Amino acid sequence: MRGVKIARRDFLALGLTGAAAAFLHGILRREASAAPLLRPPGAQDEEEFLSRCLRCQECVRACLTECLEPAGKEYGAAALWTPRLNPVLAKCEFELCGRACARACPVGAIRRPADEEVRIGTASVNRSKCIAWNEGKSCLVCYERCSYQAIEVDSRGRPRVVAERCTGCGACQNTCVTCPDPAIVVYPPGEIPGGGGGKGKQVKQN
Repeated sequence: MRGVKIARRDFLALGLTGAAAAFLHGILRREASAAPLLRPPGAQDEEEFLSRCLRCQECVRACLTECLEPAGKEYGAAALWTPRLNPVLAKCEFELCGRACARACPVGAIRRPADEEVRIGTASVNRSKCIAWNEGKSCLVCYERCSYQAIEVDSRGRPRVVAERCTGCGACQNTCVTCPDPAIVVYPPGEIPGGGGGKGKQVKQN
């Protein structure tokens, strides 16, 4: 009987270990496929931002266009419930709202730089998804919705991002007609993957 009990205990331990490994694998897989983690305009550098942010959601509630939402567990425990700018929800109107998120922040985790200094991130065109690039069809939605002349169109009607002009407001991503995922996505500064279809000195894109 004693031998049976030990075997059962070992079996349960192995089962729990396997379940934990599967759970961790699932988390890592979700993190790998998570949308880029964008911060509100004027957010301090990530380390400082995380140390100051109270996760109080005051900035989320104050957002004029409701483009802010609490970050989920896919971004890790340190970022959980911190404000995330999601262009899929709406464009960030930082020039029109008077920086409502910064004014609402009780601890100064979000500052108010001049409008021309705001850099939430940089948009990047995924050419394998883009209708104009991949299918050769006319589509200028992102170009027409950009308020900063940060998107140019080449002689064949294909969009390119001018990185130094892009504020990362998310208007292009919000209105992209490619389904189920947009062909143009805003990434945090310095995090654009290769082959992004951009133009400019600040990011490396093909």
